[in-house]
Amino acid sequence: MRSSYSSHVAELTYRSYDVNAFEEVLACNIKDVIAEFCLTDSDVIRSYVNNQLHGNMSEIVSSSTELFFKDDTLSYARASDISTALGDPPCVVLDMEFAHDTVSVSFKLILGEFSVGVHINRVFLSDDFESAFDPHSFARIVTSARLTPLPSRFRSAYCPAAALRH
Repeated sequence: MRSSYSSHVAELTYRSYDVNAFEEVLACNIKDVIAEFCLTDSDVIRSYVNNQLHGNMSEIVSSSTELFFKDDTLSYARASDISTALGDPPCVVLDMEFAHDTVSVSFKLILGEFSVGVHINRVFLSDDFESAFDPHSFARIVTSARLTPLPSRFRSAYCPAAALRH
C-alpha cells in the first residue's frame, strides 16, 4: 500500500455504507479487465497460484489491465489461493489493489467456474480527501482512472454517464 493512504482508513461496514454498492462499482469497472484476464488458460493460472509464482501472476494481471486503466492503478497484491469448498467447484482468489487519486482499495477477485466476484477488504482514504465518500464519488474516482470510457453495457447505477478522466 502507498504510505500516503495509511493515515485514514474508511471502514465501510461500520459507517452505514452499503458495501455491496462499492463492490458493484468496482466490479462493473473491471469487467473488461476480467474478460481479458480470463483469456489466459485456466490451467496456467491454477499452476501459478499453486506454485506461488506471484511475479508471473502479476504480469498476467498487468497485461490484462494495460488497455483499460492507467499505469499502476489496478494491480495484483502478490497473494492468491484456490478455494475448495465441499461440494463446490474450486475457485481462484486473487488479492488485488486499486489505487488512484485519494483512494486505495484492497479487494479480492474471486474467479469461479461460472461466476466472478469482488469482495472489498479495506478502503484507504488520504488525508486530503475532502468530500463525502459514497458510491457515486467512488465511481467518479474509478472512472477517472480508466484510459477508455466504461462500455455502457458494463455501467452500474452508480457509474456516471459521462466518463470523467484526468
